Amino acid sequence: MTLALLSCFYLPQAHGAAPAAAAGQEPPNRGALYRVSDGRHTLHLFGTIHVGASDFYPLERRIAQALGEAPVLALELDPQNAGALQAAVQKYGIYPSGQRFEDHLDPALAQRTMAALKRYQLPAQQMQGLRPWMLAMALTVQEYASSGYHPELAVDSYLAGAARAHGATVVELESAERQMSIFARLDAAHQAQFLGDTLDEMDDADTTRKLAELVGAWRHADSQGFENALQEMEQDRSFASAFTRQVLLDERNPDLADGIAALLTGHDKAVAAIGILHLVGPRSVPALLKEKRLKVEQIY
Repeated sequence: MTLALLSCFYLPQAHGAAPAAAAGQEPPNRGALYRVSDGRHTLHLFGTIHVGASDFYPLERRIAQALGEAPVLALELDPQNAGALQAAVQKYGIYPSGQRFEDHLDPALAQRTMAALKRYQLPAQQMQGLRPWMLAMALTVQEYASSGYHPELAVDSYLAGAARAHGATVVELESAERQMSIFARLDAAHQAQFLGDTLDEMDDADTTRKLAELVGAWRHADSQGFENALQEMEQDRSFASAFTRQVLLDERNPDLADGIAALLTGHDKAVAAIGILHLVGPRSVPALLKEKRLKVEQIY
């Protein structure tokens, strides 16, 4: 299920301003919130989604209060570190000058890709240099945008803006180099398969439902909805779903847990925010933190 990419893999975007809540209206729980403690320090761990809509904000009072008191906010990537992202995309996501994706795909897949770019009103000429995995990411972002969820309103960006507004430091748990290099492992055949699987999902009549359910689970802090999304990914036999589950989630979770544990050791009242699907399943980040003998309490 490649639609799950934006629940576990982040491409930073400029943040758009979010509106204030209506007077007297209490914002609902969103995503998932945990309290983690080592006996000396406490940290809040929040599950995000890497796109957004204006009515996602503001966030409910407990995460808002934790963020307002936090000396440090840790994200997968810092939205303001655009230069590092651009360099990593150039290195891993774009062909050397003069090469085109049409030269690297079989004619049928190239034709399907061109049709998808046209459907989403993406400039095909400007995207000719993108490698297949990067095209898959761009098309996934557009699928979310067509349903009203935009990367410029990503939850991570909102959190970073709120943290910086009161003088908190924003740090990265990963790096753009680390994230983009993961896709460099894919040979040409697997990159084409990843793109083809993405196009198959977007052509599926069930796609709108799946996207609505995934974002809806985040909107309503629906833990069972996240579990269902993970189970659906495990049952999907496509290469793209297996890669997302095994590499983008399971392989990255231990490093994310290590970074959060280190943050807890050095700071009290810090906040860490990562893609919501990193918080789900038997090898999730909360489960790995418990293995480190930390106290992990799910608030919602």
